Parts: sequence; structure tokens; C-alpha cells
Amino acid sequence: MLDDRLLEKYIQTFYGYGNYDGEFWFVGKEEGGGGTVDDVLQRLSTWSQRGYRELEDVYEYHEGLGATHLFGSRPVIQRTWAKLIRSLLKAKGQEVTIAQVKEYQGQHLARKNGESCLLELLPLPSPSVGQWLYDTYSQLPQLRDRQGYREFYVSQRADHIRQRILGHKPRAVVFYSSDGWYQYWWKVIAEGVSFSTHESGALLGSNGSTLFVIAKHPTTHGVTNEYFEAIGDSIAKHSVHPSMSLKDP
Repeated sequence: MLDDRLLEKYIQTFYGYGNYDGEFWFVGKEEGGGGTVDDVLQRLSTWSQRGYRELEDVYEYHEGLGATHLFGSRPVIQRTWAKLIRSLLKAKGQEVTIAQVKEYQGQHLARKNGESCLLELLPLPSPSVGQWLYDTYSQLPQLRDRQGYREFYVSQRADHIRQRILGHKPRAVVFYSSDGWYQYWWKVIAEGVSFSTHESGALLGSNGSTLFVIAKHPTTHGVTNEYFEAIGDSIAKHSVHPSMSLKDP
């Protein structure tokens, strides 16, 4: 069984990886992994041993899990991260190659003193929407099923992310999932922002200091590298002339 007190603390406290003072934030639905209870136990144990942090250094945390193949000088490309990195590099005005993506993933992405964040709206790791092991290994009533879990925690976590954005004013926040339920919560986080459709198909809006993007998930069938690179180009334009990236195509 999972330690329910630790599990609840993790849900309430852990938001992802990186640095809130970074310019580029990426906000996803939930973390992958967690296919077995042993995997979840190891994640919780590593997180507690490292001090119950709200944000982890993505490399240091995964090193604690013994999963270092995604980092270093010869990392294995992580499919979701790779496309997000393409948008970040483009936002910085850089041309993108596979070598640059690997180098950024291995050395720079979501580090504690870096320029980026990888956040999750919902914290519990799960390999797919159809898999849910927490009803078996936890006695928390709000974890009896995925829908109850989402409804119980989503409002407070969305509000927390919104407050962090208002406090740190990142240059860009990219929400990656265009599913209707998540899109609703992205707009709650970007409170008061009016979105328009960019020529790439992504939704863009600004509060004056931060550009918000609602994009498809990087692993969605048919989503190309060019789709995320176009998002990066929009972020680059916004930093100079905010209105340029907000015009309808």
C-alpha cells in the first residue's frame, strides 16, 4: 500500500520541474510513468528524501530514480520534451536541429537554476488515461477513480499555478493539450485572457506580460515538429511586438 499521508502531501505540494524565474513554462495534463505501484513508491520516496520540493531539478530527481538515460551528453530523446524544446529554441531565435534538441534536453531543460519549467496540472504519474492503480493501493476516497481525483484537486492546483504565473511573470506559458476539459482549465489559469487562433492552429492570448499558448499535446497523432516551431516563432515575435503574434491569420 502507498503511504496516504505522503501521497496527499505529494498531490498538494509537487508541481513539476525547473525554475519559476525562468522565461518559458510548459504546463501539461499529468506526469507520465507510474505504471506499477513500485514505480510510484520510488517516486514518492525520492521526492520525500529530497525535501518535499514544489519544483524539482528534472535531472537531479531522475538521477535519484536511477533514470539518467534522458540526460547527459548522449540523451535518449523524450518525445514530449523534444517538441517543447523545439518551441523554446525557436522562441530564442535559434535554428533547430536534432543535435540542439538533444543537447538542450540533456543539459538545460527544467533545471533548478535554468530558464524553463515543466509543470503538471495534476500530479500523480500515470502511463495512460485508461490506467488507474491508486484505487487499489490507496485508501484516500478521492482516489477511487480518475474522475473523482480530477474534480477533487484540479481547482486548487489551477489556482496555485495561476498565482505563480502572476507572481513570476514568465515570458510565455505553453499549455499542451487541446482537449476540451483541459482547455477549460487552461483558460481558468490564464484568467481574463482573450484567445485567438494562430495560423498554426494553436490558441494565443496575452495579459500584457505573459503570452499564453494552448497547443495540442506533442504526442498527438499528426502533430509535427513544425507545429511547435511555429509556436516558438510566435513567442519570439511577442517579446518584441506583442500584437504581432496575436493577430488572426
